[in-house]
Amino acid sequence: MSRLLFSAPQAPTPANCCAVIVIYQPDPQFFQRLQLWSTGFKHLIIISNGASSGFYSQLDQTIAAMSANITLQINPENFGVAKALNQGLAYALQSKFTWVITFDQDTLIYPYLLEELTSIYSNVEEKPLILGCNYWHDALNKAFVPQDVGAACIERKTLISSGTLLWTGLIPRLGLLREDYFIDSVDHEFALRARRFGLKLWMSTRILMRQSIGNSHTFQRPALFRIPEHTALRKYYIFRNCLTTMLTYWQDEPAWCLKQCARLLLETLTIIGFEQHKLNKLYAIALGISHALLGKMAQLSPCPSRICPDASQPPN
Repeated sequence: MSRLLFSAPQAPTPANCCAVIVIYQPDPQFFQRLQLWSTGFKHLIIISNGASSGFYSQLDQTIAAMSANITLQINPENFGVAKALNQGLAYALQSKFTWVITFDQDTLIYPYLLEELTSIYSNVEEKPLILGCNYWHDALNKAFVPQDVGAACIERKTLISSGTLLWTGLIPRLGLLREDYFIDSVDHEFALRARRFGLKLWMSTRILMRQSIGNSHTFQRPALFRIPEHTALRKYYIFRNCLTTMLTYWQDEPAWCLKQCARLLLETLTIIGFEQHKLNKLYAIALGISHALLGKMAQLSPCPSRICPDASQPPN
């Protein structure tokens, strides 16, 4: 596939960059994180896939008291993280923002996040058009990448969606996120697609945020098995979408695909050795693998009771 050619855009600033935040049944601490987002960015777009009426009432009051320009879009049902992110990206593009950065609802950003990303963009010769943030990984109790590498940023094959800064000019060229993934591996597929077009992905080495991925007590296990825990439903999406991504990009990214195979195997062994609800999670994994091989994507519906004992709970 041919490489994309373009002129470097203007550096990100609070005026030309908007933040997209996707929420689904957020916890009470969301409003503390919202305060940090509103301080760091002048323009916020909140896409809600579902919350209580009491939450929306408090959110309206909080937004009214903030100086940031905040747009709230409420979806009639849970559309999944991919479609919600696409709604935010489309809004940023239509509103003619030069840059957009996306966040999960549980991401705690540091006040200097945008300043550091702007500094990286301005001071490196090869302008990064997709730039992620190093983060403190709560589940592993450590930084995601080492900070003592002697450089402000390092190249990565993939980035998590939360904390990823994107030049909006890439959206028409690369396309939007795959909505049939619903959740999980959405960011990895987009990253590998960008690499297929010859783009490089970068990540800051300075920690710019805290991120909670799965349950956060797994660092007490032996090092090899410190994998964040998730529900059976989330395991379904993790295995289905990761395998689908591998089947799509194995010729372009064989080393990455082999690493993912090892990760999925280790995740399965971790379930067997350390996690609760083993049979339900193993059933979800088997179903996810079969659906990936059959090309059966989109939201799992109806959801088997062994995977979704309580459909009202988010797929953590």
